[in-house]
Amino acid sequence: MEIDGVHVEVVGDGVPTLVLHGGLGVDHSAYRSLDPLLAGLRLIYLDHRGNGRSARPDPATLTMAGWADDALRVGRAVAGDRPVVVIGHSYGGFVAQELAIRHPAAVRALVLMCTTPGQLAGGEEPAPPGPPLPVEFERLLSSPPASDDELAAGMAAMAPAYVHRADPDSLRNLMAGTVFSVSGMRRGFEVLSEWSSVDRLATITAPTLVIGGRHDPLTSWPQAYRIAARVPDAEVVVFEHSSHFPWLDEPEQFTVTARRWLHRHGLPI
Repeated sequence: MEIDGVHVEVVGDGVPTLVLHGGLGVDHSAYRSLDPLLAGLRLIYLDHRGNGRSARPDPATLTMAGWADDALRVGRAVAGDRPVVVIGHSYGGFVAQELAIRHPAAVRALVLMCTTPGQLAGGEEPAPPGPPLPVEFERLLSSPPASDDELAAGMAAMAPAYVHRADPDSLRNLMAGTVFSVSGMRRGFEVLSEWSSVDRLATITAPTLVIGGRHDPLTSWPQAYRIAARVPDAEVVVFEHSSHFPWLDEPEQFTVTARRWLHRHGLPI
């Protein structure tokens, strides 16, 4: 379905739960791998505006606040005025933080996976480094793809860095139906270069779980503590055998961790 120009797919029954994909430049296709792990939730997948099957406006009009407001509208269209669980992965974690900061009453619980709070705040010390960036990612940054097809090839080459235990081909297969957007990727980096939640994280009121992967070279595990140190009562879980996609590397441990945490915070799953 489409909600105000945003492509949306809804799966399952239970507590309404927004799933915000990473990238940018990709869509929610690979995230459907969460379906069996989070059975019992009503999973609301969307493609961020400018990405996937959603509307493609002038990229200059796309902002973090705009993506967060899109998520709010989608959540309300599906769940009404009830607050929703929000799961944000990687770039989707930036959008999820912005949503929880801008619209606290709309977020029942917040799960941030393999993400960061953006740029350093004034006087803030950098977090300890994680694993080194893969060569493929450095190439992507130094010589950005010029087309959607080049982006698709670059993402496929990155698959070994995204997972630690899982077979990289399993991730490539999950992304087989992805609608790539090189303009979405470019705009995502432009927005991120000026975005930070650091000085605003203390205003988040929802219970918050921050997940990191010990072997993640893109959003290193110390970033989880950088977020949690500023969000009241936030909890951190670092998956010891995971890279950027913990639910692919450690699916059983991910499922147990997510379900127990949601249950402790009053969510029937």
